[in-house]
Amino acid sequence: MDKGWKGMLVYLAEWISRLAYLNLLWIGFTLLGLGVFGFMPATVSMFAITRQWMRQPNDTPLFRSFWNYYKQEFLKSNATGVILFLIGHVMYFDVFIFEYDESMSMQMLKFVLYILALMYILFVVYFFPVYVQFDMKWYQYFKISALMPFATPLRALLMTFLGYGVFYLMSKMPILMFFFLGSSISYLWQMIALPAFYQFKTQNER
Repeated sequence: MDKGWKGMLVYLAEWISRLAYLNLLWIGFTLLGLGVFGFMPATVSMFAITRQWMRQPNDTPLFRSFWNYYKQEFLKSNATGVILFLIGHVMYFDVFIFEYDESMSMQMLKFVLYILALMYILFVVYFFPVYVQFDMKWYQYFKISALMPFATPLRALLMTFLGYGVFYLMSKMPILMFFFLGSSISYLWQMIALPAFYQFKTQNER
């Protein structure tokens, strides 16, 4: 019993340290790309690592794996990231422009924009798990990411709420954000998204 208890503590400490190290790599490699050019490849690398953890044990050093993914996906992920950013920027701009117009027609338009904004959030939530799960052309990532929230709406909403919940809780203790924000969200999202991918794969093989 004592041995099992100690083993559980060791296992927990190991996972906490791995998540913290992964988050530091995410921040460091984002800064390496001057933020703007580093965020997408660093985030893709982080999701690829958490997917790797869930699929099979891997003895490759974490830094080396992260660096390999970062180099491999730097150009491709940034190209898709530009499109992702432009869509989000247009969406935010439209919502902000009509925020203070209280006319009836604008109220209807704002309602439509809020629905589209929600769909964009659900799309982004699935984008990174989709990106590291499949090897496709850039436009196919957007297609699959847009379809997944309709195919698995409860999973998409759960991922969104968990992402916001982790951010909200850690914002109360910023030091936790520094060590665990990105890696913990990535792990939770992958944990929810991967079973959906495997389920669709099994259905298509039948």
